[in-house]
Amino acid sequence: MAIYVPTANNWHYVHFPFYGYANNVHRVQPCIVRYVSTVPDPDQSVVRHVRHRDAPSYISWSFPPPGYIKINTDGSFMQNSGLAGYEGIARDDRGRWLGGFMGRLGMVTTSCLTAELWAIHGGLTLAKNFKLKNVIIETDSREALMLIMSKGGAIDNHPDRDVIKECQLMRSELGISMMHTLREGNSCADHLAKLGRMQLDEDLVILHHPPHSMHQLLLADMAHVAYPRYRKQVRYFSTKEKI
Repeated sequence: MAIYVPTANNWHYVHFPFYGYANNVHRVQPCIVRYVSTVPDPDQSVVRHVRHRDAPSYISWSFPPPGYIKINTDGSFMQNSGLAGYEGIARDDRGRWLGGFMGRLGMVTTSCLTAELWAIHGGLTLAKNFKLKNVIIETDSREALMLIMSKGGAIDNHPDRDVIKECQLMRSELGISMMHTLREGNSCADHLAKLGRMQLDEDLVILHHPPHSMHQLLLADMAHVAYPRYRKQVRYFSTKEKI
């Protein structure tokens, strides 16, 4: 996950671990921990509103290490209809399209998590069927990632336990690493997931060429185009205010 943030004294840079195996462990590029400072009243008895900075962070798709393939996955879900789509896009270390897939879930789902899990499942299936080596799967669903990385009986009662277990099995078998990104760094996958949700075919469809509507997004990722991500404004109330 590539992030650029204008310099600010109250922002800290940290690293979070890359989920992988001993022979291909990497570190995710520095991410931002947003630090919020408060400004007390002169008498120190009241906490004013949080100082808010309008400057956003800028996030772009990050290239995989040399010799690696990155598969970005995403799920799309419409709450009103229950329709859900999933997809994945594979690119090399120069950002060039290698292949992709998309599909629509036949069952009526109740959350986007199911679609996200099936998207990761599709990415693992793509890597397995095409015998891809040195693969990294990147998702913008932290919840789906943590479920697949969980151990023991943590998922035994989960409604999506079957697809989670299949993902765990394929990941272990193939030795694939997984990482999390933010939505702004997953724009190509997000676009393709929406197309998958609208297609009539419920089966997984392999894409040998990118849809025409994705060309500009692919070029933008190759050119390191970054998209703004605005921090949510948080408000602290004083002890004299009623919440």
